[in-house]
Amino acid sequence: SSGINAEYGGLLEDGSPGVRDSISSSVSAPLFGETDTRTKYLQRALAFFTVFIAATTMITACTVGTQHNAGLHVFMSLTLLTLTATTFLLAMWYEEGDLHPKILYILYVQSGALISFSILLHVYFGLDSRR
Repeated sequence: SSGINAEYGGLLEDGSPGVRDSISSSVSAPLFGETDTRTKYLQRALAFFTVFIAATTMITACTVGTQHNAGLHVFMSLTLLTLTATTFLLAMWYEEGDLHPKILYILYVQSGALISFSILLHVYFGLDSRR
């Protein structure tokens, strides 16, 4: 009888926690560890900057220099939109806890690539509009 009681929440005869105690301690533990407020603010700032520069690039692609290379502008805009959507989806899955913590580094690299691609497109569209 003491084994049954211990199994559902008390200590076992050897002093180890029962099933309920081990489950409750694993549920209360954070999945990815605690992140401090500073890290969260830096991640939000990077996300805001990435979305801002991608949005301004999309607007620039649709408005500047479209009379010369409209097809190329549309293709580059769709490429940027695809890269932005996959980055957003990956970030959303990471925030939900569906992905391993190491994916955060891939998110940083992908955000850097998105920002670099946006800057490249700004330069290209600026040079294309001068023709």
